[in-house]
Amino acid sequence: MFLGKVLVILSSAHQLELSGDKLWPTGFYLNEFGIPAQYLTHRGYQLVLANPQGNRPAIDSTSDDPSFFGNDKERHQQVKQFITGLPDFAKPKTFKEILDEGLESYDGIFVPGGHAPMQDLINDPHLGRILLHFHQAGKPTAMICHGPVATLAAQDDPEGFFQNARAGRSLPPRNWIYADYEMTVFSNIEERLAEAKMHGKLKFRAETALKNAGAKMAVAWIPGSAKVVEDRELITAQNPASDEEFAKLFLTRLVERALVPSHSA
Repeated sequence: MFLGKVLVILSSAHQLELSGDKLWPTGFYLNEFGIPAQYLTHRGYQLVLANPQGNRPAIDSTSDDPSFFGNDKERHQQVKQFITGLPDFAKPKTFKEILDEGLESYDGIFVPGGHAPMQDLINDPHLGRILLHFHQAGKPTAMICHGPVATLAAQDDPEGFFQNARAGRSLPPRNWIYADYEMTVFSNIEERLAEAKMHGKLKFRAETALKNAGAKMAVAWIPGSAKVVEDRELITAQNPASDEEFAKLFLTRLVERALVPSHSA
């Protein structure tokens, strides 16, 4: 018997568009998905995976490395096998399917990082509707690294905001449900270091986009420093180094909610 059910939001993108018509391989960061996912499943939570297209998500090759697991090669491979062995990893549900089935049975929602959410989650109107449910119900909503850009889907015109951000325009969103929330995300300083490895420039940066949208940004200025921020139902974490702290806090909030009779599924 499961303690509860968590919706895992993944990107369908396998490439990230950079400035100058360049493309960069992308996907989810292995530890940012794997560490929280294991915490949840080992403590009785069922994970349901979903992405825009219902296609197999990609692992960001940069993250497929033991350095993100304390240089423990065995741990790295164990987490990778766990993730790729999840029942619906090869064929997640689409967002439309999730909406058609209903969201009432889910206790929380989780968005891993990697650059991929900047390609297709930020402007997905179906995701916006999904997030609105969790927001209105006050259900734990957890996003790590680049995952918090997914919050920008929850506004009146996510595609317009996305195109403005890519064009360097800082026009505010309309009716963004997370306006004035304190949150963190992969910082602009960390992004500059990532761009150096890409040999290219991003079309926009996550921290800048969220700040322009009206979020109260709280980032650790030392690159790679762990940072986790909680504001109301929203839990955000800055980078791969935040995975353990992030996972523990998310699990704590889910368990707390499960102990309240009126919140039981």
